[in-house]
Amino acid sequence: TFGANRIFAHEYFLYVEDDFKIGNRLKINAGLHFSGFLDSKNNFYSLQPRFSGRYLITELLSFKASYAEMQQYIHLLTNATIGLPTDLWVPSTERIKPEYSRQIAAGLAYTFKETCEISLEGYYKWMSNLIEYKDGASFFNDAKNWQDQVEVGRGWSYGIEAFVQKKVGKTSGWIGYTLSWTERQFDNLNFGEPFPYRYDRRHDLSI
Repeated sequence: TFGANRIFAHEYFLYVEDDFKIGNRLKINAGLHFSGFLDSKNNFYSLQPRFSGRYLITELLSFKASYAEMQQYIHLLTNATIGLPTDLWVPSTERIKPEYSRQIAAGLAYTFKETCEISLEGYYKWMSNLIEYKDGASFFNDAKNWQDQVEVGRGWSYGIEAFVQKKVGKTSGWIGYTLSWTERQFDNLNFGEPFPYRYDRRHDLSI
């Protein structure tokens, strides 16, 4: 943006993971992800566990589950009130901490006659340290530091997905349907009440 101070930063990652097979029915992938963000004034870092597993209930029916923690050091700052491409990517600072999220997911998958796979999965994601413009603020106001124009809050996304896939035969393809919610909450916006975020898509059908 015009007149903004340049910030030079470095982002670094290190991760380790492995697959484990316990008996003939249980398979697990577990890992640990380390990430960091370094500039002239700040050094943020985090340890983020990742886990996913699959258990064969029968030869045709399986249960899957996963858990992941993630930290993001670059924030998306967007203004939804005007029809212009005003999305900005801004860094974490002493005042604006990195975004953090935790997500869990679980589902069932069933193979039908070895030609068709049916699955049903649900997920829930918690997010913190999200940012949004204050009421009346925008990126056109260059007289102020962008950190003075934002609110910090939290959010969550959750939903279920049904998926059907035919893999073999003259006709193949898939149908997926997702019912989901994506909401944000800031103490000084919308009277402190949660509101749908711009990526909230209640129904999504793909063929």
